[in-house]
Amino acid sequence: MNSNKPSLEKLLEIENDQSFLDFRCSETGYLLWPLLRNQFFRILISDIYYNHQPLIVKPSASRYRHILQVLPRVLLHNAGRGKLSGDILIMGSGAGHFQRDGLWFNRITDYFAQAFTEDTITCEGIVDWHVPEPRHNKRTNYWLPWQVLIALAGKLQSRQRHVEVVNAMLDHARKRTKSLLGLDISDENIQLLLNMTVPKVARLSFMRWVYRRFLTRTAPRLVLVEQSCYGDYGIFNHVTRELGIRVAEPQHGMISAGHDAYSFAPAIRDSDEYRQYLPHDFLGYGAWWNSQINAPIQKWVIGHPHYTEQRKRMLSNVSDKTDILLLSDGIEFSIYLELANDLINLINGRYRVVLRPHPLERQRVYSEYPSGNVGKVVIDQNRDIYQSFSTAYAVTGEVSTALFEAVGLVEKILLWETPKAVFSYPTHPFTGFLNAKDFVLKIDDYESGRADVEQEEIWAPDWMDNYQNYIDFVLKEIHR
Repeated sequence: MNSNKPSLEKLLEIENDQSFLDFRCSETGYLLWPLLRNQFFRILISDIYYNHQPLIVKPSASRYRHILQVLPRVLLHNAGRGKLSGDILIMGSGAGHFQRDGLWFNRITDYFAQAFTEDTITCEGIVDWHVPEPRHNKRTNYWLPWQVLIALAGKLQSRQRHVEVVNAMLDHARKRTKSLLGLDISDENIQLLLNMTVPKVARLSFMRWVYRRFLTRTAPRLVLVEQSCYGDYGIFNHVTRELGIRVAEPQHGMISAGHDAYSFAPAIRDSDEYRQYLPHDFLGYGAWWNSQINAPIQKWVIGHPHYTEQRKRMLSNVSDKTDILLLSDGIEFSIYLELANDLINLINGRYRVVLRPHPLERQRVYSEYPSGNVGKVVIDQNRDIYQSFSTAYAVTGEVSTALFEAVGLVEKILLWETPKAVFSYPTHPFTGFLNAKDFVLKIDDYESGRADVEQEEIWAPDWMDNYQNYIDFVLKEIHR
């Protein structure tokens, strides 16, 4: 599909200007563009490509009530664990939990934690206000208490000087957007970005103190940080580097040439100073993924532990393939529901149509449709997607890692080639389709639906050996 809408490469020209490196915190000297860039680009991407629901929204007022409910339990848990330390520290978002043998297991981070149990500790965020206990990984604390203190510092320490420097940075970015691309950002969105960024700037001194204290107590030599390339982790990366600790991001989901967190304009990418706000290493699922991004970091091929383990289980438990599985993107659930209904009207009962909510929207969707059905559309209730793959004949979505996870497990994989998908995947190995009628034609075509890439390029084998080699490199060669 051709689109006249700008690619990410064109959007990145906005930051291709050395003056973005002149905006600094007056107290710490830290660069401020990392605190704004992802949200700024996502406001633009949202305006251009998302028609039903924006990518950036105001935080829910109910989060304070949820924090008060969860915080006491988290404090008791952390106190019970005492002081945890180890050569390897994993900082996780808290997403990715599923139950295995009656205990919670994090598919993104716990495989790495179990690989070197005695040397590894984990600190996690809280997702959907769910504390995943009891869990397999016993050497885990939660970041929420520090997160609350950092957020309070941002609110209490905000001053007019912080407003002025963020306003200046926003004004510069807005003018370049208009002059280079002819695009304008609404005053409402500028105000939203201002309100989000000012507290981030105001809390930098306190945040630096928290990070230094935390890292000194845990004493790691290597930190694996989920989403480490995202700008909001820039200060953590910088402090970690200041302390002589190596930082790596294990791949946690979809990355591509259309992903703003992993692609940079030359002025930013070539800056030695900006590189201090990024991890040293990226631990990719396979060579294909690593080739998609231009972040100025060292790229390692590790593999995908969860895919490897679940694939073993699926190949030994063959089920009937009766489903068409649709993967929502976490933003625009309504368009997937519309596609699902269109498919039902065309397939004449040959397959069951199952719509899987993204983890970001799972709680809301389950509350809105408690019966688990919307007419004849089935809402997927499986927490782990590999259970859903086990009954899927075909899988489809726009921007989803699960399309790749289906390779070798699902007969037909098709990419819904909307402008949003084309933006996110400038190149991809899948059969594309435009609408429900086109989808049905493609799944009935024997040649369509097979990924045009070697499976090992996406999912490298022997993740444990690959990870061991990386750990040996970091802990033995670098620190000898």
